[in-house]
Amino acid sequence: MPNYYDSQTQLNEYLVFHYGDDEDILNWEFGPKQALGFHQRLVNCIDKQRIGSNSRGLDLGCAVGRVTFELARYCESVIGIDYSEQFIAQAKSIKLMGKVKFKLTREGMLGDLVERQLPRQIDRERVSFRQADAEELPESIGKFDVVILANLLDRLPHPQKALAHLSAITNPGAQVIICSPFTWWDDFTSSGERLGGFIRNDQEVTSMDTIEMLLRDDFEIIDMQDQPFLIREHERKYHFSVAHVGIWLRR
Repeated sequence: MPNYYDSQTQLNEYLVFHYGDDEDILNWEFGPKQALGFHQRLVNCIDKQRIGSNSRGLDLGCAVGRVTFELARYCESVIGIDYSEQFIAQAKSIKLMGKVKFKLTREGMLGDLVERQLPRQIDRERVSFRQADAEELPESIGKFDVVILANLLDRLPHPQKALAHLSAITNPGAQVIICSPFTWWDDFTSSGERLGGFIRNDQEVTSMDTIEMLLRDDFEIIDMQDQPFLIREHERKYHFSVAHVGIWLRR
């Protein structure tokens, strides 16, 4: 796995993305405001009525942990897992302190250091974080009632390996949310390992086509959505993406 996410620049961008207020991320009157609040919107895709007592949640590819914390609003316990030791260390610090500091870069070295509090309604004691490989999950991880893979698959060398774990780590009736813009880069995934974006037998194959095929024996597709998100690089440069979101129910 490349060390793409282990730079201070990437860490700061992800802290802003996960924990910045709307005005922190997009401080202009114009722009794609519907792309703000991505992590909260993603967790709101869950059918809350299906979540019972003592439920367990898994945020696989949690980065710095916002989805993990948001899941704690509904699950009794939640685990956030990421390959990046830097991301996990930061997520653990946010759990401990209940707050986060990051730099709102304006231009070059210019910017403002700000501090933001984790929402008080979130019970941080329900959350834990651990460093692990999404393709090689430890057997001790157990089973879950909600699993979210947010913008993970197109950053893995072998994304089918991560999908192959889902049956083993979910309880009957579990909800699984998989989303990604499916931006396949050679730095992460070789062309032969990609889930889609190619022609096979004269037919176009999308990544979601492949995911549906791989999951259909054990999971029922419930819904498909498009969810935009916005990552701020600096005051005048942003990365706007649209994640394709699939929601499945474990048979």
